[in-house]
Amino acid sequence: MTQDQHITVGYLAPYSGNGAFFDNVKPLIPGNITLEIEALDLVEGTLTSLVGKEELGVERAQAIFERHPAWQGAVLVGAPVQLYAPGLPGSIRKNASIPVTTALESSIAGLKALGARRVMLMTPFDGPLNEMVRGFLSERGIESVIGSPPTADFRTAANVGPDDIYKLVTEGLAQAGEVDAIYFQAAILDPLPVLERMEADFKLPIVASASSMLWHILSLLGQRHPVDGKGGGRLYKEWPALKD
Repeated sequence: MTQDQHITVGYLAPYSGNGAFFDNVKPLIPGNITLEIEALDLVEGTLTSLVGKEELGVERAQAIFERHPAWQGAVLVGAPVQLYAPGLPGSIRKNASIPVTTALESSIAGLKALGARRVMLMTPFDGPLNEMVRGFLSERGIESVIGSPPTADFRTAANVGPDDIYKLVTEGLAQAGEVDAIYFQAAILDPLPVLERMEADFKLPIVASASSMLWHILSLLGQRHPVDGKGGGRLYKEWPALKD
């Protein structure tokens, strides 16, 4: 697969309306890449409604793949999907003929590629879900400490602006101790408008799930498209190789 070959990547979102959360990722999309978003519609009310949705998720993912035979890679969007329905990613892969990654797997790949072992975790989730994210990271060799919570309800995190995010990170780092990187999980809490400013000011790499998903699936497809600026930070500027 050549670097200038046209590639179509699909995002499998847990619910409809996710597309707007990825607006700030658009400047990072190479000209030869098309990104399409389809909803699995697995969330009914709270995120815990994802529990037990593996079979339904596989069924809907398969139907989406059949409608999009041009997809060459896919991403299962949303950490809660993998945490509350842990069997879903593997089951989707068994039925897919293309590489499939997830939000959590992409972010961990990005953190490892940048050499991070201890990170400050920024999410809009509640305490129990944050602990699930931390456990997932720990099982894969990454220690984490929770940063300052942005909101009491994850659905209002979209209202947290760039300056507020900068302030939250500043407050979190004051309590976090020594860390190798900052990790934003959940596209609804979007650091991309101030990501490069924060990397420069805090002297730390920042991995955001919203952008790491594209970096990871393209890397799995053998693609390398470094971008300097546009909110991609070190992960996109350096485009480091994947590590085991």
